[in-house]
Amino acid sequence: MTTTSGLEIEIKIQLESFTDYLKLLGYLGPIDREEHHLNAFFDSPERDLGRAGYVLRVRSTDQYGSVTLKSFVSQADALAVRQEVTGEISSTEARAIIDGRADLMALDIEPIATIRQQLPDLRPSLILQFRNERHIKRHRIGDHDLNLEIDRTEFADGSTEYELEVELDDRSHFDTVYSGLERLFQLLAIPLIAQSKSKFERALARG
Repeated sequence: MTTTSGLEIEIKIQLESFTDYLKLLGYLGPIDREEHHLNAFFDSPERDLGRAGYVLRVRSTDQYGSVTLKSFVSQADALAVRQEVTGEISSTEARAIIDGRADLMALDIEPIATIRQQLPDLRPSLILQFRNERHIKRHRIGDHDLNLEIDRTEFADGSTEYELEVELDDRSHFDTVYSGLERLFQLLAIPLIAQSKSKFERALARG
């Protein structure tokens, strides 16, 4: 199984309407890849992971599954930075965990090993889930070839939100990339609004 760890550095832009979402997708042209995510988040009933500064996500798609342990976001305007470690599992395994047919803590992957080390008595259960449709398009800004991830997220209360996420290799690229996004949004007459909260935080606020 593949494990990745390190800093997640990304620009998060809120798209205010379905119209703005369609404008951006239409301008970018044919997408390179489309993914459908079922994202599920786990913690103890006492929210021990949250109190320790972590978020634990299990993701299932048509192609793969993953378990990711993230720290809380350090946010400055549109730039979100956090530590994360991800272990790959099969889509079937991920779905079994989300449906309660398999034990998340029995997995032999790095995110779970980290939890066992830091919170050995933790017994997490499902606290919330939502679906996300992601359109991925390779796009060049300045000297940077980037994956633009345009998301349509359906929360459990029936509401829908749209956003653009752009992962960066280094936070020093922020000014160049953000300026390029400003020009793109001005061209399309789309308001450039920083998204200050993660999807998890927004889902949690919906109850």
